[in-house]
Amino acid sequence: MNVFSIQRGVGLVEVMVALLLLAVAVLGFSAMQLSAVKATDESLMRTQSLSAIKTLSESMRVLPDSSSIYRKQINDIYKSSNSDIESLITTYCTKANEYAVSAKKCNTEICTSDEEVVKYNVGDIVKSACSKDIVLNIEVCPNTSGTNERQCIIAAWNQTKPTMVDEKASCTDASGSYKPAASCFIMEAY
Repeated sequence: MNVFSIQRGVGLVEVMVALLLLAVAVLGFSAMQLSAVKATDESLMRTQSLSAIKTLSESMRVLPDSSSIYRKQINDIYKSSNSDIESLITTYCTKANEYAVSAKKCNTEICTSDEEVVKYNVGDIVKSACSKDIVLNIEVCPNTSGTNERQCIIAAWNQTKPTMVDEKASCTDASGSYKPAASCFIMEAY
């Protein structure tokens, strides 16, 4: 009996096992790569939303007595577009663009009141945020009413509403605690 005839087919089994192990490794690597891409996308959205919030906050600091005007104008844009969560960004961007067009262009015309300056600033900021699929809103921060009132600037994306209420798609609950699945940032402004 030939020694080589006993081992016939063993090489094929070894190749099949090696291919199976390689396939499992490639699938694991692919899953890790998808996870890394998702984390990179989330990081980009966080950076862009933080930039929008900082721009709005700095704009509010330039006109310190106008924070209530900022809150009203941002709220007007958000609330007029407040529809179902699937079409929120579309309706918000439509309202933001309409608002930006209606604002007096303080860079080419003279704005005579704080309200005109705020409207111009808000128009630019919400239009820029909207181009990045970010929805902005301003609410009074929980437990800060009266003399210590602070504005909470909220930026939300990925089907999260920029609100602080006990609602499923909201950024936080009414006490200001982030919801686990929310995609949003909040910054306090004075």
